[in-house]
Amino acid sequence: MKLQNKLKKIPVSPGVYLMMDAKHEVIYVGKAKNLRNRVRSYFRKNTDNRLYTEHLVQTIADIDFVLTETEKEALILENNLIKQFKPKFNIDLRDNKTFISIRLDVNDTFPYPRVVRQIEDNGALYFGPYASTRAVRETLRYINETIPIRKCPDSVLKKRTRPCLYYQIHKCMGPCCGLVDEETYRGLIDQVALILKGKHEDLIDILRKQMYEESKAMQYEKAAKIRDRIRDIEETVEKQKIHSMNFIDRDVFGYYINGNEVYIQVMFIRAGNMEDVSSYHFSSRHTTIGEIFRSFLNQFYSQTRFIPSEVIIPTESEDAELLEEWLSERKGKRVVVICPHRGEKMRLIEMAQKNAENAWLVSQVHSRDFTRTLHALKETLRLQQIPERIECFDISNTFGKQAVGSMVTFEQGKPNKSRYKRFRIKTVGKIDDYAMMHEVLTRRYKRAMEEGDLPHLIVVDGGKGQLGVALKVFEELAIGNVDVIALAKGKTANNVTGEKIGEQVFVPYMPEPIMLNPSSSELLFLDKIRDEAHRFAITYHRKLRAKEYYKSPLDEISGVGTARKKALMKCFGSIEGIRNATVEQLIEISKLPPIVAHAIFHHFHKSEEAISHE
Repeated sequence: MKLQNKLKKIPVSPGVYLMMDAKHEVIYVGKAKNLRNRVRSYFRKNTDNRLYTEHLVQTIADIDFVLTETEKEALILENNLIKQFKPKFNIDLRDNKTFISIRLDVNDTFPYPRVVRQIEDNGALYFGPYASTRAVRETLRYINETIPIRKCPDSVLKKRTRPCLYYQIHKCMGPCCGLVDEETYRGLIDQVALILKGKHEDLIDILRKQMYEESKAMQYEKAAKIRDRIRDIEETVEKQKIHSMNFIDRDVFGYYINGNEVYIQVMFIRAGNMEDVSSYHFSSRHTTIGEIFRSFLNQFYSQTRFIPSEVIIPTESEDAELLEEWLSERKGKRVVVICPHRGEKMRLIEMAQKNAENAWLVSQVHSRDFTRTLHALKETLRLQQIPERIECFDISNTFGKQAVGSMVTFEQGKPNKSRYKRFRIKTVGKIDDYAMMHEVLTRRYKRAMEEGDLPHLIVVDGGKGQLGVALKVFEELAIGNVDVIALAKGKTANNVTGEKIGEQVFVPYMPEPIMLNPSSSELLFLDKIRDEAHRFAITYHRKLRAKEYYKSPLDEISGVGTARKKALMKCFGSIEGIRNATVEQLIEISKLPPIVAHAIFHHFHKSEEAISHE
C-alpha cells in the first residue's frame, strides 16, 4: 500500500528515482525527464520489453525520488548515485584508467609544467586531460624546445649552485642560480600557458613585439633568438593546420553479445591514428543492450577523460542529444554523438564490433586454458576438488615489529580484491613466523566456519613447517573438506656446484615435495598467487611502518587533531617553532583555544617546569 500511494503521488518533473528492496537497499537507480511517466511504466503490462523489468518489479519494496531542475542535472546525479550505492540492477563501470593532465603551479616562484593524474583545487592551472601519454610527451618536448623554462624538479633546483647544460645551450634561463628575475620568467610561463591553450597566434604576436623591441635596443642576438622561436612555432602551427584538415578526434564504440555476456570495445582515434583500445565486460541478464549503452556512455564520460569531437555509437540512445549538450559544455566546443548506418563511420563501427567479438573469443580461450590448468593442479597435487576458489597467505615483518599477515583470493583464475584481507598480528610479540601464521589462519577460518565461507584450496607461503601449522589449525577447527598446500621458493642446494632447486610444493602426508615443471601453467599460476599475497602484505607493512615513522609529538597532546596539527605546522613551520612559541603566540597566531594552547606549551616544557618547582 505504501508503494502504491507513492506511485499515485509521483511528480511530473525531471529527476532521479531510487528503487529499494525489503531491506531498504538500493537495487536500481534511474533518471527521467518525466518521473511520473517513467516510473509508472515499470508497473504496466506489455509496455516495456526490457528483460529485467519483471524480476526488478517483484523485488521493489519502496521508491525514493530526487527532483532536479533539468534532465542534465538528473543525468549527472544518476551517475553519482550509481557510484555511491552500486545497485545490482545497474551496470557498474569500473575503469581504473586515470588520464594525464599538465599542471602549472602559477603560485610558485619559478613554475614549470608537470605531468599529473589528479586534478586538485589548489590554485594551479590544469591542461588536459590528454588522450595519451604520447600526446603529453610531444607537447612537453615542444614546450621545452621552444620556451627556455627550467626542466629540473624542485629538489634539484634548491640544491643547484651552478647552471646546468640547458643554460649553456640556451634552453633554460637559469632561475636556479638567480640568472633571471621573477617578472621575466613569469612572461615565459604566460607563453607556455598560451601554447597549452592552443593560442599560438596570440603567442606569435607577443613574440614579434618583443623581437622588434630588442632590435630597436640593438640587442640583435636576443632578437635573433626570438625570431628563431617564432619560426619554430609557425612551422608547428602550419603542420597542425595541414593535419587537422582531414582528421578529427573520435571515440568509436562496438559491442558483442553472447548469451548473458556483453563485451563493449572502445577505439580511441586521435588525429586519424588509432591510439588505444579498451574493452569492458558486463552481464546482460538484467537489461537490454540499449539500456546498457545508455548507462555505459553516461558513466564513461562522467569520469575525467579526454573528450573527442565525435562519439560514434552502434545503437540509438535516448540520451544522445542530452549527452551532446553535456559533453559540449565540458569540452568547450561542439561534440556530436552519431549512430551511423552507412559510410566511413559505419565501417569504423564494424571494426569496433569485430574487436568486441575478438575480446569475447580471447576470454573463451583463456577460460578453456585455465580450466585445463585447474584440472591439472587437482591431478598433480592430488587435491580433493578442483580449486576454483583459492586463498593464499603471507606474513611480513621486520625483526618482529609491525608484523602483518595478508590473504588474497583468486576465483576462476582472477584476483577478487573485494575478498582480500589484512591481519595485524596481535598475539605474537617476537620473531616467530609459525606462530604468526597460526594466528592469521585461526582468525580467518574460525570466522569462515561460522559463515560457511570456505575456499577450495589454501596456499601458504613457506615450506613443510608452514604446512604443518595450517594442518594444526585445520585439526583445531575440525576442517576436513578443504585442500591445503605450501609453496616454497627455489634455493641453492650445493654452494660449491651452484646446483639449484626449483619451486617446491609441499602436500599433506607426502614426505617429499612435488617439483612442478618451471614452465608449466600450474606453477606459473601458483607463483602469481603467491607473489600477489607477498605484494599485498608488503604494501600493508610499509604503510604501518610509515605511520609509525611519521608519528608527531603533537599526537600525544589531548585536543590536537589532524586539522590543528596542520594549522600549527603552517603557522610555525616546524615542531621546533611550536616548541619555542609562547602561550600568547599559540593563541594569537594559530587561533587556538586557551586550554589547548596551555596544553601544548605544558607538553613541550614539562622538564623546565619541574626544575623551576625544585
